Amino acid sequence: MHHLSTENILLKARCEGLEEALVNERKRRKRGKPLIFQLQAPEAGNAVFYSPRRIQQARDLQKEKDEAIQQAKAAKKEAKLYRQQEKEEKQRNTEKRRRIKALERQIRLQEAEKKKLEKEQQKEEARIAKEAVIQLQNNIRTARQSKSKLPATPKAPEKQKPSCPAPEAIPGTSTTINRRGRQIRLPRRFRNS
Repeated sequence: MHHLSTENILLKARCEGLEEALVNERKRRKRGKPLIFQLQAPEAGNAVFYSPRRIQQARDLQKEKDEAIQQAKAAKKEAKLYRQQEKEEKQRNTEKRRRIKALERQIRLQEAEKKKLEKEQQKEEARIAKEAVIQLQNNIRTARQSKSKLPATPKAPEKQKPSCPAPEAIPGTSTTINRRGRQIRLPRRFRNS
Protein backbone atom coordinates (compact mmCIF):
# COMPACT_ATOMS: atom_id res chain seq x y z
CA MET A 1 0.00 0.00 0.00
CA HIS A 2 2.77 2.40 0.94
CA HIS A 3 4.59 1.52 -2.26
CA LEU A 4 1.56 2.40 -4.42
CA SER A 5 1.01 5.80 -2.78
CA THR A 6 4.69 6.68 -3.26
CA GLU A 7 4.52 5.65 -6.91
CA ASN A 8 1.34 7.70 -7.37
CA ILE A 9 3.04 10.80 -5.91
CA LEU A 10 6.05 10.34 -8.21
CA LEU A 11 3.84 9.97 -11.29
CA LYS A 12 1.88 13.12 -10.41
CA ALA A 13 5.11 15.07 -10.02
CA ARG A 14 6.34 13.75 -13.37
CA CYS A 15 3.06 14.76 -15.09
CA GLU A 16 3.27 18.25 -13.62
CA GLY A 17 6.86 18.56 -14.82
CA LEU A 18 5.93 17.43 -18.34
CA GLU A 19 2.98 19.84 -18.47
CA GLU A 20 5.24 22.69 -17.40
CA ALA A 21 7.82 21.73 -20.05
CA LEU A 22 5.09 21.70 -22.70
CA VAL A 23 3.89 25.17 -21.68
CA ASN A 24 7.46 26.48 -21.81
CA GLU A 25 7.99 24.94 -25.24
CA ARG A 26 4.82 26.56 -26.58
CA LYS A 27 5.94 29.91 -25.25
CA ARG A 28 9.42 29.57 -26.70
CA ARG A 29 8.54 28.30 -30.14
CA LYS A 30 6.92 30.76 -32.47
CA ARG A 31 5.52 29.25 -35.56
CA GLY A 32 5.37 31.20 -38.77
CA LYS A 33 1.99 32.26 -40.08
CA PRO A 34 0.94 31.23 -43.55
CA LEU A 35 0.60 34.08 -45.96
CA ILE A 36 -2.91 34.95 -46.95
CA PHE A 37 -3.04 35.52 -50.64
CA GLN A 38 -6.01 37.57 -51.59
CA LEU A 39 -4.78 38.06 -55.07
CA GLN A 40 -5.89 34.77 -56.51
CA ALA A 41 -5.49 33.69 -60.08
CA PRO A 42 -8.41 34.67 -62.24
CA GLU A 43 -9.12 31.11 -63.24
CA ALA A 44 -10.03 28.61 -60.62
CA GLY A 45 -8.58 25.16 -60.78
CA ASN A 46 -5.41 26.13 -62.57
CA ALA A 47 -2.03 26.03 -61.03
CA VAL A 48 -1.18 29.21 -59.16
CA PHE A 49 2.25 30.68 -59.40
CA TYR A 50 3.32 33.44 -57.06
CA SER A 51 5.88 35.88 -58.16
CA PRO A 52 8.23 37.53 -55.66
CA ARG A 53 6.25 40.73 -56.11
CA ARG A 54 3.00 38.99 -55.10
CA ILE A 55 4.69 37.36 -52.10
CA GLN A 56 5.95 40.78 -51.04
CA GLN A 57 2.44 42.21 -51.48
CA ALA A 58 1.01 39.39 -49.33
CA ARG A 59 3.68 40.00 -46.68
CA ASP A 60 2.95 43.75 -46.73
CA LEU A 61 -0.77 43.05 -46.41
CA GLN A 62 -0.15 40.69 -43.49
CA LYS A 63 2.12 43.27 -41.89
CA GLU A 64 -0.58 45.95 -42.25
CA LYS A 65 -3.14 43.63 -40.65
CA ASP A 66 -0.76 42.86 -37.78
CA GLU A 67 -0.08 46.57 -37.32
CA ALA A 68 -3.83 47.29 -37.33
CA ILE A 69 -4.33 44.60 -34.69
CA GLN A 70 -1.47 46.03 -32.62
CA GLN A 71 -2.88 49.54 -32.99
CA ALA A 72 -6.31 48.32 -31.92
CA LYS A 73 -4.75 46.63 -28.89
CA ALA A 74 -2.76 49.77 -28.10
CA ALA A 75 -5.90 51.90 -28.48
CA LYS A 76 -7.79 49.56 -26.16
CA LYS A 77 -4.94 49.65 -23.68
CA GLU A 78 -4.75 53.45 -23.91
CA ALA A 79 -8.53 53.75 -23.48
CA LYS A 80 -8.36 51.43 -20.48
CA LEU A 81 -5.50 53.48 -19.03
CA TYR A 82 -7.46 56.70 -19.70
CA ARG A 83 -10.55 55.26 -18.00
CA GLN A 84 -8.41 54.16 -15.06
CA GLN A 85 -6.89 57.65 -14.80
CA GLU A 86 -10.35 59.23 -15.01
CA LYS A 87 -11.57 56.88 -12.29
CA GLU A 88 -8.59 57.70 -10.07
CA GLU A 89 -9.06 61.43 -10.70
CA LYS A 90 -12.74 61.13 -9.83
CA GLN A 91 -11.87 59.23 -6.65
CA ARG A 92 -9.29 61.88 -5.73
CA ASN A 93 -11.84 64.64 -6.33
CA THR A 94 -14.52 62.89 -4.27
CA GLU A 95 -12.00 62.23 -1.50
CA LYS A 96 -10.91 65.88 -1.63
CA ARG A 97 -14.54 67.07 -1.46
CA ARG A 98 -15.17 64.65 1.41
CA ARG A 99 -12.13 65.99 3.29
CA ILE A 100 -13.22 69.59 2.63
CA LYS A 101 -16.74 68.84 3.86
CA ALA A 102 -15.37 67.11 6.94
CA LEU A 103 -13.07 70.06 7.60
CA GLU A 104 -15.94 72.55 7.13
CA ARG A 105 -18.14 70.44 9.41
CA GLN A 106 -15.40 70.37 12.02
CA ILE A 107 -14.94 74.16 11.74
CA ARG A 108 -18.71 74.68 12.09
CA LEU A 109 -18.78 72.43 15.15
CA GLN A 110 -15.83 74.26 16.68
CA GLU A 111 -17.48 77.63 16.01
CA ALA A 112 -20.76 76.40 17.49
CA GLU A 113 -18.89 75.08 20.53
CA LYS A 114 -17.05 78.40 20.84
CA LYS A 115 -20.31 80.36 20.59
CA LYS A 116 -21.88 78.05 23.15
CA LEU A 117 -18.97 78.56 25.53
CA GLU A 118 -19.10 82.34 25.00
CA LYS A 119 -22.84 82.33 25.66
CA GLU A 120 -22.37 80.27 28.82
CA GLN A 121 -19.57 82.58 29.89
CA GLN A 122 -21.78 85.63 29.29
CA LYS A 123 -24.59 83.99 31.27
CA GLU A 124 -22.16 83.23 34.09
CA GLU A 125 -20.84 86.81 34.05
CA ALA A 126 -24.41 88.17 34.07
CA ARG A 127 -25.30 85.86 36.96
CA ILE A 128 -22.21 86.97 38.91
CA ALA A 129 -22.99 90.64 38.19
CA LYS A 130 -26.60 90.13 39.29
CA GLU A 131 -25.46 88.40 42.48
CA ALA A 132 -23.03 91.26 43.12
CA VAL A 133 -25.82 93.83 42.69
CA ILE A 134 -28.10 91.84 44.99
CA GLN A 135 -25.31 91.50 47.56
CA LEU A 136 -24.61 95.24 47.36
CA GLN A 137 -28.31 96.01 47.84
CA ASN A 138 -28.43 93.61 50.79
CA ASN A 139 -25.35 95.26 52.30
CA ILE A 140 -26.90 98.71 51.90
CA ARG A 141 -30.18 97.48 53.40
CA THR A 142 -28.46 95.87 56.38
CA ALA A 143 -26.36 98.99 56.90
CA ARG A 144 -29.51 101.13 56.91
CA GLN A 145 -31.24 98.75 59.28
CA SER A 146 -28.29 98.70 61.66
CA LYS A 147 -28.14 102.51 61.51
CA SER A 148 -31.78 102.80 62.40
CA LYS A 149 -31.38 100.35 65.30
CA LEU A 150 -28.37 102.09 66.83
CA PRO A 151 -29.04 105.71 67.74
CA ALA A 152 -26.10 107.82 66.69
CA THR A 153 -27.03 110.76 68.91
CA PRO A 154 -29.31 110.80 71.90
CA LYS A 155 -32.76 111.95 71.10
CA ALA A 156 -33.80 115.35 72.25
CA PRO A 157 -36.63 115.33 74.73
CA GLU A 158 -40.00 115.81 73.23
CA LYS A 159 -41.23 119.32 73.03
CA GLN A 160 -43.38 120.33 75.89
CA LYS A 161 -46.07 122.82 75.53
CA PRO A 162 -45.80 126.05 77.44
CA SER A 163 -48.69 124.97 79.57
CA CYS A 164 -46.23 123.72 82.16
CA PRO A 165 -46.71 124.74 85.73
CA ALA A 166 -45.11 127.91 86.76
CA PRO A 167 -41.57 127.88 88.10
CA GLU A 168 -42.79 128.55 91.55
CA ALA A 169 -44.64 125.29 91.51
CA ILE A 170 -41.51 123.22 92.05
CA PRO A 171 -40.03 124.14 95.38
CA GLY A 172 -36.28 124.44 95.80
CA THR A 173 -35.41 124.51 92.11
CA SER A 174 -34.29 127.43 90.21
CA THR A 175 -35.72 127.41 86.74
CA THR A 176 -35.02 129.67 83.91
CA ILE A 177 -36.86 130.00 80.62
CA ASN A 178 -35.11 130.22 77.31
CA ARG A 179 -36.19 132.33 74.36
CA ARG A 180 -38.51 129.70 73.04
CA GLY A 181 -40.35 129.42 76.26
CA ARG A 182 -38.89 126.19 77.50
CA GLN A 183 -37.87 125.67 81.04
CA ILE A 184 -34.26 124.94 81.72
CA ARG A 185 -33.86 122.68 84.68
CA LEU A 186 -30.65 121.58 86.25
CA PRO A 187 -30.13 117.86 86.63
CA ARG A 188 -30.79 116.48 90.10
CA ARG A 189 -27.18 115.93 90.93
CA PHE A 190 -26.45 119.63 90.48
CA ARG A 191 -29.39 120.78 92.53
CA ASN A 192 -28.92 121.86 96.15
CA SER A 193 -31.32 119.66 97.87
